[in-house]
Order: sequence, then C-alpha cells, then structure tokens
Amino acid sequence: MKPKNLKKHKKKFDDFIRYSNLAFEMIAIMGLSVFAGFKIDQWLELSFPAFTLASMIISVIAAVYHAIKKFLK
Repeated sequence: MKPKNLKKHKKKFDDFIRYSNLAFEMIAIMGLSVFAGFKIDQWLELSFPAFTLASMIISVIAAVYHAIKKFLK
C-alpha cells in the first residue's frame, strides 16, 4: 500500500473510532439518566412516570449538547 493511501485509510479509521465513541457516550448519557428517573419514580411510588419522562427529555438535550461540543472541538 502506498503511503498516501495508508494515511487516507488511517484517517477514515480514526474518524470511525471518534464517531463510534461519541455514539456510545450519547447512549450512556441517555441510558443512565432514564434509569435514574425510573428508579426515582419507583422509590416515590408515582403512578405517572414523571421523572422518567423528564429525564428522557433532559438526557436527549444533554447528549446532543455533548455531541455538538465534542464535534466542534
């Protein structure tokens, strides 16, 4: 493989790793937040899952903010 092609291949692989890492971070932010909201709803014995819904909305906003912040870096 030529050095130019090797650099191009390495850059594609680095981009893949970077975006994969970002996706896992976003999933972790949303998953942990929703789980915490669910547990709070269970602990308070609420009939309507208010904390679960609130944590869903907040976690999506936080994950998108985190992604934009990392993407612009």
